[in-house]
Amino acid sequence: MSITGTAPGRPDTYDMIAVHNAFRRHFSALPDLVTAVTPGDLARARRLIDFLDELGTGLHHHHTGEDELMWPILLERAPADAALVLRMEEQHTRITELTQRAHREGAEFAATADPSIRDRLAATLRTLADALDKHMAEEERHILPVVENHMTAPEWQALGERGREHMPKDRQLVFLGFILQGVPDTIRRNLLAEMPLPARLAWRVLGRRAFAKEYREIYHADPQW
Repeated sequence: MSITGTAPGRPDTYDMIAVHNAFRRHFSALPDLVTAVTPGDLARARRLIDFLDELGTGLHHHHTGEDELMWPILLERAPADAALVLRMEEQHTRITELTQRAHREGAEFAATADPSIRDRLAATLRTLADALDKHMAEEERHILPVVENHMTAPEWQALGERGREHMPKDRQLVFLGFILQGVPDTIRRNLLAEMPLPARLAWRVLGRRAFAKEYREIYHADPQW
C-alpha cells in the first residue's frame, strides 16, 4: 500500500514519520508535565517517570534498529551519502547521552518529587526534545529519500519487526495508540490496514480503551483523534 508513490519493491517510509511524530509529541510535552508536578507528589512524579522510561526504552530500540539494520545498508549502497549517515550516528550518540541523563534524574525525581530535581529534569528533557526533533527532521528530509532509493521493502519491514520484537506484548496495543493518536486520518487508516486482522480487532476491542485510560493518567485530558 503506497501513499508516497515509491517504486514497486521499495519501502514506503511514512510509517517511520508516524513513529517519529509520536516521539516528538510526547518528549516535547514531558518538560511541562514534569514542571507542573507539585512538590512532594510522589504518585504523580512516579507516573510521569514510568512514561518517560517507557518512551526512552522505545526510542533506544528504534535507534538501535537503525544502527544495526539501516546504516550498514546505506553505507554500502549509497557511499555518496556516507557523511550524512555518520552524522546521524553521531546524533544517536548525543541523544543516548541525554536520554541516560534524563533516566538518572527521573529516578531521583520519582523517589523524592523534589522541586530542585524536578526543574533540573525538566531542563534536560527540553534539551533532549530539541535534539530529538532536529535529528528526526534531518533524517526525514535527507535519509528517508535515500532509504526509498536503496533499501528493499523486505529490509524496511525487518526494521519495523525488530522494533516490535523488543516491545513487551502487553504494551504493544497501548504504544500503538500513542502512534495513531494525532496522525491524519488517512495515515491512521493505512497503518491499521497493514496490521493483521487479529491485531486490528484487538486494537478496536481492547487497545483503544487501554490507551485512552493511560493517556488520561498522563495528560489529565482525553486523547484527541
